[in-house]
Amino acid sequence: MPPRERDGDFAGRGPIASRLAAYDGSDWAWEFLRRNDDYVADWRCSVPRHLACITLIDGTQFLRLPRRFPRAEKWGLHAIANPTLSPAEAPVFWHPSVLKRAVRLKAARPTPGRTRGVIALADFKVDRHAVIDADGVPHVLMKGGGVHIPVEIEGLRVLTLPFAPIFELHDLTDVPAQTDLLKQLKRFTEPGFQASQRSPFANDERLHHTLIALDESRRGKTYREIAITIFGEKKVTEEWRSHSQFLKDRTRRLVAKGNELMRGGYRDLLG
Repeated sequence: MPPRERDGDFAGRGPIASRLAAYDGSDWAWEFLRRNDDYVADWRCSVPRHLACITLIDGTQFLRLPRRFPRAEKWGLHAIANPTLSPAEAPVFWHPSVLKRAVRLKAARPTPGRTRGVIALADFKVDRHAVIDADGVPHVLMKGGGVHIPVEIEGLRVLTLPFAPIFELHDLTDVPAQTDLLKQLKRFTEPGFQASQRSPFANDERLHHTLIALDESRRGKTYREIAITIFGEKKVTEEWRSHSQFLKDRTRRLVAKGNELMRGGYRDLLG
């Protein structure tokens, strides 16, 4: 089992709690996956255990795959990532099969003298995780402002070079989803964009509480002890033995949801 965060930090205090406010769905998915004992076992026996991830000159985290890794793809990843590391520390490269919505484009070489409509990955003022798969296709996950946008690029052989993007649609039913993604992608390039702005998940305590409940249950804590960690001793003392079963039922649901997310439900957070 990988080392856990320090006791209490996930309970809403300290630097880790403030970091959670910036989490997007891919970060939460990784938090639950890295607690899965079967995943940890796969990581321990994977060869190689660590792939050569580098940081390009423009700040993009980059991984080139020499081949496919079926053991990693089973978990929805291009390559096995270190489960002892948090989302801020681990370069996690999600596989397109679990990223339900993606921007698809072809990278054309700019004509001489053309500047309008030409971009580079460095123009997106967010974290960028790029992988070139075994077929030579670049996949870039843009992460900022509490959201993540997968971008599949054809024709870009050198990721740091500028290119003229030609965006693609499967058919007309693809228009609404692609429009939303492209609007967000454009925000990533705007001068006033703040990559550290609060995540859409920040005001939803359920995932935070679910993660605490999962960790505490895996440490062997009782439902009452888990409830105290999440809701505080005063509230639990007042309500635990009352006629209402609300707090007990809520704690049980949080533990059950945590186990569900850890065992595969984390994929739903990547939508």
